[in-house]
Amino acid sequence: MLASPAGDLPPLAGWTIEPKWDGIRVIADLTAKRAHLWSRNGIDKARQFPEVSEALVALAAARGPMVLDGELIAVDRAGKPLRFQALQGRHLASAVSSSTAFVAFDCLATDRKSLTSQPWTERRRALEALVPTSNRAIVRLGESHRCGSAGAARLFKAARRDGWEGLLLKRIDAPYVEGKRTPLWRKVKLEHEQEFVIGGYTLPTDGADRDHFGALLVGWYDDDGALRYAGKVGTGYTRATLASLGKQLSALRRTTSPFADAPAGREKVIWVRPVLVAQVRYNEMTDTGMLRQPAFLGLRDDKDARDVRLESETSTGAILDTLRCAS
Repeated sequence: MLASPAGDLPPLAGWTIEPKWDGIRVIADLTAKRAHLWSRNGIDKARQFPEVSEALVALAAARGPMVLDGELIAVDRAGKPLRFQALQGRHLASAVSSSTAFVAFDCLATDRKSLTSQPWTERRRALEALVPTSNRAIVRLGESHRCGSAGAARLFKAARRDGWEGLLLKRIDAPYVEGKRTPLWRKVKLEHEQEFVIGGYTLPTDGADRDHFGALLVGWYDDDGALRYAGKVGTGYTRATLASLGKQLSALRRTTSPFADAPAGREKVIWVRPVLVAQVRYNEMTDTGMLRQPAFLGLRDDKDARDVRLESETSTGAILDTLRCAS
């Protein structure tokens, strides 16, 4: 089930507010013998996150088979969630990987009985009976607070104070609508961050303190299936990332631009097949669709490039509406 952009929010009685976790969304299909962690594009992440898989199997052994919706996140030694880029060690064999956890925020089935047609309140009740609330556990229950409650106010305050990516608003009477983007869930972005497709790269400039490439050229697909150019991303790379990503880019070279509106310039550009997806944070987007001060956060192998669309920015009014939800 996918959330729609916040837009103009309706009256928020009958809604709940939750963190928008900054990790990898998966459906956890669990039994006492095995765990499958399915990403949005059908990749099983279980082998990539063995400690999480082991903890989820133990949960299913104790509570019975279940299917959970949740997020794989990186955590520090105290169990506090980290940002998406901390997961990049899972992609780089030479990198030190952070500890990880699974945050469960929905229950789709228990004891082989589907709950997707049940309202969120019933699914939440089942989830709370299955998953521990500890914020240090490898498998943990995600926060959720009814709009207008003290918990909602605390959550919104923490989101603004700690610089969260965003928040989610969910109708408490909504069923689980599989595989569809629906206004029954609304996402409120508090930061400028989203996925972009890599369509090319520039070579390092003379004297630059880096190898492999200078900047990535990124874009997004419009509703007609054309890849639209959004700018160059030249910061945010570690040496390990430059080496690993540079190797992948070299194998994807092509002679023509994949962009419908290829950028003009004197720089030497190497075009690539548009199959890699980058997570990018930026200051703002101009009226002409160009990113200002973008920074690379990491690669996303959990999302298909053809599914990348330009996300609507959350309006000031929607953020104020969210504050109203939390007040």
